[in-house]
Amino acid sequence: ATMGVCGQFNRGFILVRTGTDLFIVDQHAASEKFHFERLSKNAAARPQRLVAPYRLELAAAEEALLESEAGRAAFRVNGFEVELDPEAPPTRRARLTALPQAKRTSFGPDDALELLHLLAEAPPGVPVTLPKLR
Repeated sequence: ATMGVCGQFNRGFILVRTGTDLFIVDQHAASEKFHFERLSKNAAARPQRLVAPYRLELAAAEEALLESEAGRAAFRVNGFEVELDPEAPPTRRARLTALPQAKRTSFGPDDALELLHLLAEAPPGVPVTLPKLR
């Protein structure tokens, strides 16, 4: 449905109508929400390489999730870099090579594990972001 602006009142609110419904929109709140969402979308975590890779010990299901396209994409978007060593024994193939660098927040291997848990619980196709990055 399309919305139509009916007018403005009290220098900060817009009256909007769609069909038979009338909405009052707070201009300041709408502007803040718009800018917050735009900045959040563009504020990607940048990976910071580790001096030495950190071997992750994972359950077989976690390792399989990390090997999947969804797992690799979620780690990349959240600023983690992981290498998978096919020569290593199962559950010891993943090596963390970079951690996210964002804001003034520090990240560690536990955050990579948290991301895996969030990814395992999320419905397919739903983007997963660490709470520290929100």
